[in-house]
Amino acid sequence: MPARFILSFDCEGKWGVADELGPRQRRDLSDERLRGAYGSILEILEEYDIPATFAFVGAFTQPPAAFARIRPAIENLCRRAPAYLGPALHDIDETMGAGWHGHDCVRAVAQSRIAHEVALHGVTHVPWTAIDADFAETELQIFEKLEGPILASRTFVYPRNLVAHTDILARHGFEGFRTAKRARTRLSSFLSEFNLFEGPEVVLPRGEIVTIPAGFFLNWRSGLRRLVPEWLTRQRIKRLLEAAAPTDAVVHYWLHPENVASAPLTLGNLRSLAREVAAARDAGACETLTQIDYCRRVEQLV
Repeated sequence: MPARFILSFDCEGKWGVADELGPRQRRDLSDERLRGAYGSILEILEEYDIPATFAFVGAFTQPPAAFARIRPAIENLCRRAPAYLGPALHDIDETMGAGWHGHDCVRAVAQSRIAHEVALHGVTHVPWTAIDADFAETELQIFEKLEGPILASRTFVYPRNLVAHTDILARHGFEGFRTAKRARTRLSSFLSEFNLFEGPEVVLPRGEIVTIPAGFFLNWRSGLRRLVPEWLTRQRIKRLLEAAAPTDAVVHYWLHPENVASAPLTLGNLRSLAREVAAARDAGACETLTQIDYCRRVEQLV
């Protein structure tokens, strides 16, 4: 069988950095930059005919009027996560919601001619390892009151890649979640970009719901990471696909559209990824799957 390729995006707006908002984040995550980043990503995926999973923070998908309806519930959660949600609600008021309402972005994904998946990345982006089961249940109850394409979500990407409460996801009808690799330092993560001999991932044992392999972060061309040459990133991708093809393994890449908003050079790496995947697909060496496609394929094999 060919390699299984998955591409996922963690879609957050300012919700992803609510606890570390500063002048740079406010500048980089403006509505204009976010719309431009999502539009550029969708253009590349359409050019190479590659479907992807866009996992949105639930609150980010809501237009202002819809967000106003769920705000009282989020304010209640704020009492239990003030360090994260307090700055978020304050900045929403101070900036009239700039960077917090991504309804245009999720609509662009849903209306693309490519059949992308819309998944859930938490409702508020508060890390699930920092909350109890009741908080997680409340988040998913808020999720069920959202409007728009996000309601079709059946796979989950954990905020900050911190996995917890998978049993609650199963009870709410989710079919799979993207797992996470063991925590690494920023330096070791940076150095891994130079490793051309890292192997692809394997299909993981199924629990209550499908565990989707954690994947590889597509290099964000910001700060020190700008030193990683684009040709090296492309060669790494090519080698992973070549290694996965004869072994029925998985190559899963992920990044944030916000990485493109803050560092547009990252689009070069996305284009390199798309070219290598399209070439492997057209040669019959890989199949492109969304997270939900992968979950249902694994279910058929159980």
